[in-house]
Amino acid sequence: MKVFESRYDPSGQVRPAGSRLGLGTILTFLGITGVMVIAMTNLVDGKYGVYGLLLAAGALVLLTLFYLAIPQMKANWLFLRPRLNRWHWIWYGIYVSALVWEVRSLESYRESPLDVFSILRLGPELFIGLYMLYLMGTGRVKWFSSLFKGIPGALAFYCLFCATSAIWSVFGPWTLFKAVEYMLDVSVIAAVLCVFSTSEEYRTLLDWTWTIFAVELLWCVAQVPIFPGRAFDEGRLCGVFPLTAFNAVGTYAAIISIVAICRLMPITRGVFDRSWYLSLFLFGTVLVVMSETRNALAGLLSAVVVILLVNKRGIGVVLIGSCVAAILYSALGQVLTTYIKRGQSDDAFNTMSGRLVWWHYAWIFFRERPWLGVGAYAGGKFAVLKSLHANAGSTHSDYIELLVGVGVVGTALFAIAVLWTLITLFRQWRDTTNTPQDRQTSMECFSVTFLLFIHSFFNVELTWHAPMFFLVCVGWAEFLRRKRKNAELVAMRQTLRPQFRTSEIIFSQS
Repeated sequence: MKVFESRYDPSGQVRPAGSRLGLGTILTFLGITGVMVIAMTNLVDGKYGVYGLLLAAGALVLLTLFYLAIPQMKANWLFLRPRLNRWHWIWYGIYVSALVWEVRSLESYRESPLDVFSILRLGPELFIGLYMLYLMGTGRVKWFSSLFKGIPGALAFYCLFCATSAIWSVFGPWTLFKAVEYMLDVSVIAAVLCVFSTSEEYRTLLDWTWTIFAVELLWCVAQVPIFPGRAFDEGRLCGVFPLTAFNAVGTYAAIISIVAICRLMPITRGVFDRSWYLSLFLFGTVLVVMSETRNALAGLLSAVVVILLVNKRGIGVVLIGSCVAAILYSALGQVLTTYIKRGQSDDAFNTMSGRLVWWHYAWIFFRERPWLGVGAYAGGKFAVLKSLHANAGSTHSDYIELLVGVGVVGTALFAIAVLWTLITLFRQWRDTTNTPQDRQTSMECFSVTFLLFIHSFFNVELTWHAPMFFLVCVGWAEFLRRKRKNAELVAMRQTLRPQFRTSEIIFSQS
């Protein structure tokens, strides 16, 4: 279901228009709406009270948007399907390998690193890894040399350092496994850069990525009538099967919203369907609110402000500032404060849901091993959190994880890749020598990366398997960088060719 393309091709070709809704679709929508109303009524009568009523209203808005979007989604899928190749499905395999089916304790990892669900996740990785080795051995795709060039090269050297840290890690096998896992993710992007030769081809991978996670969000919403209590655990929207955490829902939804905003203010005039992307923006925004992910909301607002400023739409920034001021200095300010606090006590809110306590202990471990850390991917989980007897996946910050896991050296390697990506995408966005389509895509990728960069200070978005949003944007930045470099080499050869011809003539005459 290709929900992210408009009915226009980026090159300007009109796509097939969406078909009309059939009777079966209408009856299905009415049936789902009825089930949703019943489920939400139970929530209102239960522990959520009036807040449950707001959730019901938001869910019905989402259902209505989905209903209106069905024809366009169908038309877009028919457009995308013949353009998918094996690399799109390999990328989907990376997504499947990152799905979470259960939450395990630290002790269970040490006693038995693999269980049934772990094997389910490792299956796609094993298949993809063997296929990549086959391609390298036969020379069909020379991805290994591509892996150590440019921005992917910075990430590859970071992965090598992470793997080396298994020697002194507090849990060596875990460190080595996660480092190899991340290297596999980067290798797939390096291979894609060898295979995709045009911008249009790479854009299909970007839209495929947005689509995969948009479908996951639709499934999270669909789980509300199936698991009405668990899908709104703590009053926040999450996924039950597979497990999609509150923060993940908020991040995915914020990215959908930011891509929709970019296409509502396009560089490529008249290409995108505004009503379609307005619906997507509302869909993503409603889900961000329902997930109550404060960091994702802050990242979304920051990215929107950057887009407005760079596109010289100062009126939009003024309107946003005026709305925020009106909310803060009115009765709505109390409502906003209540929403942001999420019912937490002042102590929990001031410590950022306990993050400051974790980061304090992480700083102690960092000071003991500041340069090399205590082991990539193991420092936060098996050193900091274990000492606090906390059963969590991470310390909720990419940079805290980096500092405690790989120290200053590993953090510097990773920071080079992140900053290089942001700078490259921003320059390509503003470079008027690029085609409007390439500038448009660069704007979208920069906005997504910028949102993730802000969110990564308070969650793990960039360093843990599988950071598909980050890596697909890294791939686009590197694609344009290599394209520009190759064009410069061709221009240089054309400039030097007349000089060589003149030299040959002079030499032959002499």
